[in-house]
Amino acid sequence: MKRKSFLMVLVIIFMCLSFFSSSVIAAVMTYDVTNKAELKKISMHMKKIRKKSDQMAVVFELTIKNVDSKANLYSVTVFIPGAGGAQSFVPYKGDKKIAPQTEGTASIGIIYPKFPEDGYSIKIEAVESR
Repeated sequence: MKRKSFLMVLVIIFMCLSFFSSSVIAAVMTYDVTNKAELKKISMHMKKIRKKSDQMAVVFELTIKNVDSKANLYSVTVFIPGAGGAQSFVPYKGDKKIAPQTEGTASIGIIYPKFPEDGYSIKIEAVESR
């Protein structure tokens, strides 16, 4: 009797996992990363754009590693279908570039009321100037 209930619980867990993972996999996520960089980490969270506003933004936090033999400036573009896109640079300010084998971060927000259901795309390219 215990064995049957244990098997039933396992079957239910497996069915739930397959249902939720298929809905996540259905979202199209594309990455176009230059061979001069490595995308180390991506995180997303929702944030109010102003304290007195109800408008929300999806904020992407990206960590990039320069794998080239020279210092580079990177342009990072994030696009959400139906919402639009936004661009930032790594490093964010100044004329400095990221040294070889060093990591840099970018924070990019796109005004959108919920997490992207249709996926998103990220493009990272090395540029000479802003």
